[in-house]
Amino acid sequence: MYLEEDGVAKKLITSLIIGFALTSSVQAKTIEKWHAGEVDGFTRYWTTNNIGASFVVWCHPQRPVNGTLLHVVIDGKTPTPNTRMKLIIDNEIMEIPVNEQGYIDTGCATCADTFEYVWHRLRAATAIAVKFKDDSYAGFSLKGAKEILPANVCPTDWKKKQAS
Repeated sequence: MYLEEDGVAKKLITSLIIGFALTSSVQAKTIEKWHAGEVDGFTRYWTTNNIGASFVVWCHPQRPVNGTLLHVVIDGKTPTPNTRMKLIIDNEIMEIPVNEQGYIDTGCATCADTFEYVWHRLRAATAIAVKFKDDSYAGFSLKGAKEILPANVCPTDWKKKQAS
């Protein structure tokens, strides 16, 4: 009995230490529904809705592969790889390709242009929604996005490759 309790206590203490280490090494800024923070050289801009779906913009200024991308999670899953995701920004519907890892990357010229456009729309619009190929759907507020996302767009992977 005591061995089982000791094991649980050790797991709890280990979890608390790891949790403290992770939260202390990540600084986050929050404005209304949007957040920004630094993680392993990436700047992460994100929002979540009241059912736990998340919309994340990852930005790494130097990393040319999967350094700048969109990462959306609905019902605990990302979009099906190699499909298209619908992004509804206010009344505009866009279909955006999903890469083989389930991200919306910025490694091609069109992908980079789309990302730059979406970045500016996130700063100017009032609401977004996402629909995956499997009909998973989530809506997100853009309150605070204009203040969290800088006016200058994060460098896309396409532009980083062209510069090197």
